[in-house]
Amino acid sequence: MNTLLVVAGWLFVATNLDTLVVISAFCTDNDYRIWEVFVGHYVSFCLGLTAAVGGAVLAAELFEDWTFLLGLVPLTLGLWGLFGRPPEATIEDSPVVPNTAGRIGVVAVTGIGLSGENIAVYIPFFADLSSHELAVVVGLYLIGAAVVFLVGLLAVYRLATAGISERLDRWLVPSVLVVIGLYVIVTGAVVV
Repeated sequence: MNTLLVVAGWLFVATNLDTLVVISAFCTDNDYRIWEVFVGHYVSFCLGLTAAVGGAVLAAELFEDWTFLLGLVPLTLGLWGLFGRPPEATIEDSPVVPNTAGRIGVVAVTGIGLSGENIAVYIPFFADLSSHELAVVVGLYLIGAAVVFLVGLLAVYRLATAGISERLDRWLVPSVLVVIGLYVIVTGAVVV
């Protein structure tokens, strides 16, 4: 169980680095209240986690011995991020969302957009877990989502003047995805 928790922890951290950056960005925006960012983040996280659990159950039922091939998804996303992604566009002026529900929706939709990589990584990992192990990991991830928010909020207060390194998004996240994809494929192929 300890090994499972270590792997689950590293997967969570690796797949939520981009979420941390986005939460920090929303927390710096004076148009968004902190609680709106938290609610939007948690809604999107729970939807992504539900999709990953559902996908894992489906993959375990339909593709029993072939779930490791799902490791190709984060591997491909990581390689595309390293070698094929166009330069980042900057947004000079973004329109203000006029109400609380709209602001929560913007944060939630942004988080759902980030969930693709997470779902791609979590499905093959979750597919090989027992129901007890899956419940433990899901519980830890729900707590982890709150921790990610708090770290993002603290980062805003601590690092507001230093700025966030472009390397974090440009090189680290795709590199971690490549490693995760290779890990899923190799460990799955060894088991089969």
